[in-house]
Amino acid sequence: MKKSNTLKMIRNETLVVLYVIALFAIATTIGRVNKVTTYNVNGVSSLQSSHMVDKYVPKPTPEELEQQRLAKERANLLRTRKYRLTSFYANDELKTGSCTGAGFCTWDLKLNDKGWYTYKGKLVLAAATTYMINTFGYKKDKVYFKYYDEVNVTIDGKVYPGIILDTCGACYHDERIDLFVKDGAHTIDRGYKGRNMVTVEITKKK
Repeated sequence: MKKSNTLKMIRNETLVVLYVIALFAIATTIGRVNKVTTYNVNGVSSLQSSHMVDKYVPKPTPEELEQQRLAKERANLLRTRKYRLTSFYANDELKTGSCTGAGFCTWDLKLNDKGWYTYKGKLVLAAATTYMINTFGYKKDKVYFKYYDEVNVTIDGKVYPGIILDTCGACYHDERIDLFVKDGAHTIDRGYKGRNMVTVEITKKK
């Protein structure tokens, strides 16, 4: 009788141990993400083939590298250029008005110590803009601005922040940018016949 009870106890304890082991195994596998591999119609593992695509990056050909280099050079050229700098003012010989194409008038602007108009600390400039291309025509590789485009203008070695707020008709015919000034006594002309041109770097384009 004792032997039978002992066997029964051993059997029960063994079942308890196996049950605990089974519960532990189940608990450790919950939340584990199993790797699922699917196969395409050719029997190739989709997971494997996608990894192969990720790892394979074709090298650019010499022609593609040259195109990339030229595109980069062209982008830099368009961003920074040499211009002739001229001036305009209200009631000049071209009968210029007191307001710019962007809608700002002399009373909205401030003058710096050189008699040049500024808007929020930036020189007020006129340039060839996209708004009058139908009137003055289009030239390949010419930079056309929009109102509120921002630039840095280097004049006589000094860099001034500037902003495009007007359209300049003469600027469509050559590489020119126009500065809004107080009057004829405060005009400036740089770059005539290519001498002492100013450098214009686009810092913000609309």
